[in-house]
Amino acid sequence: MKHFFSLIFFILISSISLFSHPHMFMECSAEFVWNKDKLSGVFIEWTFDQFFSADIIAACDKNQDGKFNALETQNVYDSAFINLRHYYYFTFIRQGDKRTNPSKVEKFSVSQKNGVMKYNFFIDLSDYKQEEINVAIYDYTFFCAIDYTKENPVKLTYDKNYINPRFDIIENRKYPVYYNPLGAIDDTTIYYEYKKGLQTYYPKEIKISYE
Repeated sequence: MKHFFSLIFFILISSISLFSHPHMFMECSAEFVWNKDKLSGVFIEWTFDQFFSADIIAACDKNQDGKFNALETQNVYDSAFINLRHYYYFTFIRQGDKRTNPSKVEKFSVSQKNGVMKYNFFIDLSDYKQEEINVAIYDYTFFCAIDYTKENPVKLTYDKNYINPRFDIIENRKYPVYYNPLGAIDDTTIYYEYKKGLQTYYPKEIKISYE
């Protein structure tokens, strides 16, 4: 248990130098859902590497039945997930030249299969304008390596009688972000303008557009 919470602490505050390699790996997929002609939001799914999965499963699957019941799910949420609000849930939303982050997430769940753990949660996008929207999932501290799944990274759930959306995944070289490779362990600053000493990152954005 001590090992588990030590690991979570280091992962969530990204305390290792950004010059070092990532210390956690995960894949991400997204399901965007519409209510008639209105984008409701997106379900995000993270699939973790086996090492991180093993620590969470060992600590939180108390009855070792291979599932997370309601109490165990709440324990994962409280001890291993919710602190990511300080890191914007690794989710960055852009319309035009304006980037925002979700203030909260909903419908959190956790599951595991064959020792591989998944998080799933919902981000409400209903307050955004009904026009092109871009969502990127990345850890700007570069402690966690995040990539989109190779198969079916994006799913669109909609009624074609009301709307006809499409998606592309594009490395955005027009709107880069910057990070401080020597930032303090509690530095959660996001830089959208270059300053001396910063390094550049080009997010891979999921672009939702309409035909």
